[in-house]
Amino acid sequence: MMRFTDRDRKLMKKAISLAKKGCGSTSPNPMVGAVIVKDGRIISEGYHRKPGEDHAEIAAIKNSKTAVKGSDIYISLEPCTITGRTPPCADELIRKGFKKVIIGAVDPNPEVRGSGIKKLKEAGIEVLSGLFEKEIKKQNEVFFKHIQEKMPFVCAKIASSIDGKLAAANSDSKWITCLYSRNTVQDLRREYGCVLTGINTILADNPTLFPKNDTSASEDVNLKHFTASGNSSFTRVIMDSRLRIPLDSRIVRTAGKIKTIIFAGSKSASNDILAGRERLLRKASINIEYSSSHRWDPEKVLKTLYNKYNIVSVMLEAGPAILTSFLRSRLIDKFMIFIAPKIIGGDRGFNMFEKIGTDKVKDSIKLEFDSFNKSGDDILITAYPVKNTGSVGCLPE
Repeated sequence: MMRFTDRDRKLMKKAISLAKKGCGSTSPNPMVGAVIVKDGRIISEGYHRKPGEDHAEIAAIKNSKTAVKGSDIYISLEPCTITGRTPPCADELIRKGFKKVIIGAVDPNPEVRGSGIKKLKEAGIEVLSGLFEKEIKKQNEVFFKHIQEKMPFVCAKIASSIDGKLAAANSDSKWITCLYSRNTVQDLRREYGCVLTGINTILADNPTLFPKNDTSASEDVNLKHFTASGNSSFTRVIMDSRLRIPLDSRIVRTAGKIKTIIFAGSKSASNDILAGRERLLRKASINIEYSSSHRWDPEKVLKTLYNKYNIVSVMLEAGPAILTSFLRSRLIDKFMIFIAPKIIGGDRGFNMFEKIGTDKVKDSIKLEFDSFNKSGDDILITAYPVKNTGSVGCLPE
């Protein structure tokens, strides 16, 4: 077991904190931070900002006003050994003459895992690894999921009353949670880069579903800021088997500026009316994916998003039908549940989930709580499912 000092821990925590600055902009790459230490003092630091730009260790080297030869470097993730958009970082660390490299987590890619460590050691550099590995894996949970499983990471964002209602019986849901929580959701949209919902949410709320800079400002002001901020990869996904989305909806009106995908039912079942709607939706710059059957199953949706659209993370902002279909298929990796101190009551309101096929408590889907945080007037609960097997179901219409 490797021994780390309190100073090692302090410096790696700084590297992890630096990595967080890349949140929402590094995907599909990981968030990585680096700190360079020479003669007992920090001489430089850096982090990975976005794909194609310098990796964290290279940024730290370039930021240094002091020669880095003979220095130690703390890096939250193992240095790469392959040439992509940038040269291999391990080679540069060797070339610059680093004395010691302390690594948080090793690369999850089985094809290159450990190769950076091996290369550094073969060059005579002292290497330590595994410092705060669990924390770094959680920080990069999206990256680890898509590298290891070739599937998007799925986070279910839920806003509910304290009695578990997503909306009142008449579908009214504005606003269950407070302004602080709603602003936090805008940050989450930026972080995940893709929002998935169902047609019922579109019909009930007519949302725009893009990350807003100011929730109190108009749609035009927010859209102008969105397009100016270079969010070209942000994607909205709508489950709409019969293409019922209104042509004057906010989603359709803004599709020319925000990438939008509709997952529809079987094309063989379409008629002249649907064919006409398809032409108009495509003219509005909406991508339409048809299922080989009447409905899509959640796993095929995710695989299509990953393989065809290069989407590595998805946030579900949907009603109980969509949430339940993903839950039944055991495809939700993380839950972020905003609970407001409100009671809606009644037996006709919208519960978080529909029936999931469990008649006994012992058969329920189990979660592990990760954190409880105050979110303005609300509480934000973050939880992860306990992994087990389950049935696969189709998405609702």
